[in-house]
Amino acid sequence: MAKTRVILCLRRDEHGDIRPVDSRSPPPNPPTVFPPRPPPAQRADMTSASPSTIALQHHPARFTLMLALMVALAPLAIDAYLPAMPSMAGDFGVDEHRIGLTITMFFFGYAMGQLGGGPLSDSLGRRPVALSGFVLFLVAGLGCALTRDFHWLLFWRVLQGIATGMTGGVSRTVVRDVATGKDAARLMTNVTMVLMTAPLIAPSLGALVISLSHWTTIFFALGAYGLLVGLIIHRWLPETHPASERTPFKPRNVLRSYRDILSTRGVPGHLMLILCGPGIMFTFITNASYLYQGLLGMTPPQFALAFGANVVAMFVGNRLNHVGLKHLRMRTLVKLALGVQLTGICWLLGLGLSGMISAATMIPGMLVVLGAGAMITPNVLADYQSLFARGHGVANAISGTTLFLGGGLYGAIASLWLNGTDMLPVPLVMLTACLIGSIGFWITRHTAPSNQPSARRGATTSA
Repeated sequence: MAKTRVILCLRRDEHGDIRPVDSRSPPPNPPTVFPPRPPPAQRADMTSASPSTIALQHHPARFTLMLALMVALAPLAIDAYLPAMPSMAGDFGVDEHRIGLTITMFFFGYAMGQLGGGPLSDSLGRRPVALSGFVLFLVAGLGCALTRDFHWLLFWRVLQGIATGMTGGVSRTVVRDVATGKDAARLMTNVTMVLMTAPLIAPSLGALVISLSHWTTIFFALGAYGLLVGLIIHRWLPETHPASERTPFKPRNVLRSYRDILSTRGVPGHLMLILCGPGIMFTFITNASYLYQGLLGMTPPQFALAFGANVVAMFVGNRLNHVGLKHLRMRTLVKLALGVQLTGICWLLGLGLSGMISAATMIPGMLVVLGAGAMITPNVLADYQSLFARGHGVANAISGTTLFLGGGLYGAIASLWLNGTDMLPVPLVMLTACLIGSIGFWITRHTAPSNQPSARRGATTSA
């Protein structure tokens, strides 16, 4: 009878314990180390979405710079040619106030670009919409520079606004594609810094161009800027919207998306809060020349210095927000900033009521108000986008349209209200914007983010 040798071996089981095992028994199935290969559709989505994550993680400065360059298009197109308006009125043979229609037409086009570009980016992807916007911006800039008919100028400004609305909307939507929560707020802080400071710098750049050349050079330069940024976006910005999340572009779907977004819990309050910072900033920009040169009697160099001081204040507020996000919740920062801003506005209102108006009293108040505003807008935009699990393009179109049209409306109301003898309408309009924003903050105190069922129901249908 043959003898069988049995050898006891020591083997580590699936739980990590070492046990004796009969050498004749087959080895147990090894634990699965690698997950099963995903299906082809899922692999395609993972591949298409990964470049944006890689770009943000490995090149955060370049990624942020690209978004900032896109956002800067709107304030440059609005404010760069403001010093050239008298020259333009003379060349076109119209009154100077009629040249102001070019700004109105731009805002009208911007709204159309936002409202149409948002759904298109949800359907076609972010890159095609952004690149199409830059091409249209280049063509519109050349049209503004070459036309000699005032009505054609208005037409080209509408197209320029449409192009800017498309690109600006995509830039903010990309932020929501690649980041959420505090990460999105930090990225939005840097992007919004450009959005809020470019209107303060653009008139100085336009004045410099006018001093060296003709006003048409401004629009040639804007077209060149659009071409340059378009090439940068084409080269380095990856697609951030996976194909699996895109929806067909149909008018019925678009209208349903807007309806669902607007009916989502917390959206009205967030839109009221979004209006706060830009509304106050546009009110100041529209009436800065009257306040500083008209009431305070500043010379152009003094006005440039006082105007530039606001850029520094907004930069400080922006950096404080960036640091504060490491230690505080976004809503806590917004609450603190609203309180500081309201204090500054009350100070300006007291100056207007008492007549104690001077550079030493007015400028510090403006610095406080605008600096606090730089802490509000990026956090509110990031919190607003977190309401939606999908349909970010449509959601951003609504917020962008609200931001620019509402901000421009605040500035226009203050300008029409001024009587040329005091500053009271400016702080009153600012106070209105701040109070409306505070009401919006109170309304949104119980709003749930998109990872909670109460918000997801309204957002997922929007796609």
